Amino acid sequence: MSDWITSIFDGTLVAGGVFLIIGCVGALLLVISLLLGGIFDAFEIGDGPLSLTTLSAFAAIFGFASFAAIGAGTSPVVGAVIGLASGCVGGGLAWWMTRVFRTAESNSSTSTATIIGQQAFVILPLPGEGGMGEISFMRHGERVTMAARSAQPVLAGAEVRIVAVISDTSVMVEPARSGDRS
Repeated sequence: MSDWITSIFDGTLVAGGVFLIIGCVGALLLVISLLLGGIFDAFEIGDGPLSLTTLSAFAAIFGFASFAAIGAGTSPVVGAVIGLASGCVGGGLAWWMTRVFRTAESNSSTSTATIIGQQAFVILPLPGEGGMGEISFMRHGERVTMAARSAQPVLAGAEVRIVAVISDTSVMVEPARSGDRS
């Protein structure tokens, strides 16, 4: 009991509690940012080292490492330095890991250059000049849908062929000829 009272007066209990709260808030934000990706986009500083995921990983590791160091008997200042070093390493790893995952996601997505000539089916009718509809096709075993334009009207369910890429999310198509198969 006297150790607990002594720790109140020398500041280690209060500092430990503050570091524990920082760690818990950081961990909570990290879980939220990983599970609900875009929920904090309005507060996002960027996609780099100042992203919410990186900052929350830093805060969680900083808080828990500082709390553990104080619990092991170091002073609050030494605990904060240990937490700062641990948080920088952990935040750097979190930043690197998110970059690796995003690179993997972009490599597995549909490359617009490789879809020209791809057969597709019209989901939402293509009204012709100036209007957009929607098509669907299989790519690497996954169903992909994209906005589409056609020079002439095409009804839903019709087979079309992609002839040009307009943007990352839209293409130009033409009705498939009976001998076309990719």
